[in-house]
Amino acid sequence: MKKQFIVLIAAVLMAVAWQASTAFGENQVEDVWFDFFKKDKDEKESTPDHAEEKRLHKHEAWIKYKAEELGIETEGKDLKTLAKEVSEANLLSKAEELGISTDGKELKDLYKEVHQAKVLKEAEELGIESEGKDPKALAKEVMDEKLVKKADELGIETEGKDKKELLEEVKMAILEKEADEYGVDIEGKKHHEIVMELHEAKIYDSAEKLGIETEGKEANEILSEIFEGYADEAKQLKIFPFEDNQDKFYFEHHMKEHD
Repeated sequence: MKKQFIVLIAAVLMAVAWQASTAFGENQVEDVWFDFFKKDKDEKESTPDHAEEKRLHKHEAWIKYKAEELGIETEGKDLKTLAKEVSEANLLSKAEELGISTDGKELKDLYKEVHQAKVLKEAEELGIESEGKDPKALAKEVMDEKLVKKADELGIETEGKDKKELLEEVKMAILEKEADEYGVDIEGKKHHEIVMELHEAKIYDSAEKLGIETEGKEANEILSEIFEGYADEAKQLKIFPFEDNQDKFYFEHHMKEHD
């Protein structure tokens, strides 16, 4: 039961911003990219419950924003309860969107069904035959096809490379492109470090475009302000954390590796 709850909470904490599809396996949560789940050094010796509480607190503004968007009452609820309700409501919404019946189904079974439906949809879009294939095998095939297509788009040679090597090259190429756009120095830095700096750079960029005062404020404080008072405007402008980024897929795998 606890494992199921953790999966649900993860879905909330990593939800936002980059709307693209998932295709990594049955345990991969959807809508990944929010806080990038940086491994905070001070959480290494924390208890799991304490670490979870810290992550929830970091995403409080987003959780409350999603709760309001989904019509969930927030008054009098602690953050853990609210996050659970948001994740469940989001899952039910996705199921309805995909035409999946939710009656009498366990959440873990429903999540699996939603994931498989999304993989089937992507397989069809990519022209991949799905008839009679094992769901995990099909998900991998979808992932591999998307990876090769993205590599081709970025001008990356795919011949003779295994998928792990190719994925690393694709991720770095995407990061380098965005880092250049936002003026982030990537020299000597690891992927997740660049990701975190990009995250912060995008927050300050959005604040400037929205006319938010940033002097003396931490990035997460500014992000909370965006959710609480500028969400509609940020959506209209399609700026972080509501940008339309089609490269989310590659960073889902990145975060799975660093989890």
